[in-house]
Amino acid sequence: MNRRLLYGMAAASGALATLAATAALAFAMPSGAPGCAKFHALKGVFPKASTIGFTARQPVSRGSIRAPVWPGTCAKWFTRYRRGSAGVEVSLTLYRTHKQALVALAEPAYGPVERLSNGALVRKNRSATSVNGVMKQSVGVASVYRNVFVSSVSISDKPLSPSAQMRLHRHIDAGVRVLD
Repeated sequence: MNRRLLYGMAAASGALATLAATAALAFAMPSGAPGCAKFHALKGVFPKASTIGFTARQPVSRGSIRAPVWPGTCAKWFTRYRRGSAGVEVSLTLYRTHKQALVALAEPAYGPVERLSNGALVRKNRSATSVNGVMKQSVGVASVYRNVFVSSVSISDKPLSPSAQMRLHRHIDAGVRVLD
């Protein structure tokens, strides 16, 4: 065999191994470690759309874990809500401990941390962003309640307000509280 063929086969094998490892990480099953056991039950904490003033909710599905992957990450759920022409993407990531979830809260370039009456810690953001070369408004909310990190973002000409997203976060927090 010539060197080019061998080199090409080695590169292809390496790429396949990397792809397999990435896929395994992206949809890793929650471990049996303390704190991760309630992951499957968390799928049910997403409220119905009509309960929180939305018109539609997509089915809740497993979300892929993308970089950065913080220590203690168990697994993630994801869905989208709609109200009129605006929508919000919502993800819920379970961590083994509250302290590990706080690391995720510190990551986004959002505003200062606020403490809600239920003990949840929240950060908010309003900014402009480019979508396919067109400027849009982005509104996001990130929160941690116990060992659950919730992230929501609405990108549109008229995105959903932080207060509409906070209503969603509070309902998710209440669902998490019921599971304990």
